[in-house]
Parts: sequence; structure tokens; C-alpha cells
Amino acid sequence: MRVVYGFIFALVLTVAAGSVFGVITRTFIEFGQYDKKIIDQFPDPKKTYITNIDGVPKAVLGYMDFMLSNWVVELNDSAAFLENRILSYIKPVDSKKFGLVMGVRVHFPTWNNNCYAVIKPPFAMKIYNEQGSFANAENGVMPNAWEIKAISIWVNGRNYNNQISLRLLDRDKNVFEAYFGSLFFNGWRKLTWVNPNFTEKMYAKSLKKVPLYPKDIPYLVFDSFVIYRLGSEIGGDFVTYIHNVEMSYTPYIVDDEVTSDINDEAVWGIITMKGKKDKELEDKMLTEDIILYEQEKYRIELEQKELIPYNGGASTN
Repeated sequence: MRVVYGFIFALVLTVAAGSVFGVITRTFIEFGQYDKKIIDQFPDPKKTYITNIDGVPKAVLGYMDFMLSNWVVELNDSAAFLENRILSYIKPVDSKKFGLVMGVRVHFPTWNNNCYAVIKPPFAMKIYNEQGSFANAENGVMPNAWEIKAISIWVNGRNYNNQISLRLLDRDKNVFEAYFGSLFFNGWRKLTWVNPNFTEKMYAKSLKKVPLYPKDIPYLVFDSFVIYRLGSEIGGDFVTYIHNVEMSYTPYIVDDEVTSDINDEAVWGIITMKGKKDKELEDKMLTEDIILYEQEKYRIELEQKELIPYNGGASTN
């Protein structure tokens, strides 16, 4: 089965030793460790490039394009003027409190306009490695996550009344958004979203069972952060910093013996066969995305040269 059994077994031990209700708290993503964990997945090469195999372009992935400094800020259509896009980007920043954190700069329109910015990796978060085991566990992927109790983020505000949320995807690509509220404060603060439907009273739970093999074990994967700006709030440049995301949840599988008694995949090979077909499609789509990404990156670099030196934040957009 597509799962790192050692990781699942560690969750089982944590549940047994932690809470009688099975709630555990783990780091979902920490940006001080993010780049190192990404590099460990890509021993070769450093830079992504496009090769040609039998007349078909194919992407050979390198770690540089997945690093934190290459994350993107996507503005909604009404805010996505070229200058705003150029002046909205991500960079690693040193913090005295946490060490390396993610720095976010968003250049919103200066006129009254409800708008938002989506902060995300340039390509979808990698969930599985070549062997079909979970990749990026606790680096944007939470294997075996089922019912969420709470999610918290450490974020640094600058007294702008913009709102922040986190978007997650489950194994069926359903989007879930946790809303953390306003960034109308200065300095570091831990913001927490609490699931209003979660209860520790076992008799009150109404969780449904979901199929497992040949389905994947339930998981959650990072999609993006979203910064919302109301038209009545200050526009122009906005800066914030994010240290990490923590998640408290109950695991779906708490009895490792059930899943390890028989190796379903070794018997049937269904996930491997499906995975090969999915990977072929994903590689094709990723190659197209990389070509478009490199073209857009080159265009922005050319336009950026015309904006340097930048005029202190003045903008007509």
C-alpha cells in the first residue's frame, strides 16, 4: 500500500501515549526546514531542465525550482496588473525568534478594490516518491490525517487589517480553507483555527468510514496561503512573515497490524499500475507548466529591470 509504515507506526505510538481521544499535534510545514527537506528529495540535478525523448519534451526535475525563494504570489484578476505581479514575491528571511522564515511581499492595487493574493509553490506539492511512499511528510504533507481538531500558524503582522487563511487538499483533491482572521497587529502572534464540528465525546461523533486499498490512506497536502484585502483597507505594498503551520488531528488508521498483516500492493499491484498512468499524465502537465513558468519568469525579469530603482512604493494601479 502507498504508505510509509514506519511513519504510521510512529503516529500510533504517539496516539497511545498522548491523548485518550487519539488527537495528536504535529508540524505540518516549517519554513526554516523546508528547503533542506526539499533538497534531500532531489539529489540530482540542481536545476530543472527540459529534454527531448523521441520527439516528446520531458521535464527533468531539480530542486532549485521548488525552493522557498521560488514560491509565487498570484493575485486575483482584478489586481493582477503587471507591476503588481512583479512587486509581489516570496523570499527567505532571518528572524531572531525563529531563524529562517518565509517573507511575503504583496503589492495590492492602491484604489478601493476587494482583492486577494494566493501564496503557493510554483508547482504542486510532491506527495509520493518514486517508490510510492509518502514524500514531504510534515513538510507540506500530513499522511493519515483524518478529522482536524485545530490548525495554528505563527505569523508576523505589521498592523494591516488584511485577513489570512490556509488552503488544504485531501486525497480526492477537495479544497478545504481554514480562516485565521486579521493581521491587524505588530510582531509575532500564533493564530489558531478551531474546527467547530470537532468533539472529544466519542458517542457524539458521526465520522463515516472511507475505502482504503486500493484507495490511498487519507492525507492532507498544503495548497496555499491566501491574503484577503478589503477595498476599504490600505492598498499598495503589504509585508508579512510566516514561520510554520501546526495541525492537531485524529489519524484514520490507529492499528498498524490491520494494514501490515497483508501487503495488498504486493498481491495486486493496483496502485503501482494506476500510479504509472497518473505519473505519465502528471509529467506531461508538469512539463507544460514548467515551460509556461519559465516564459513568465523571463518576462517578469525583463519588466523588472525597467522598474529598478523602484520609486518608493508609488503606483498608479
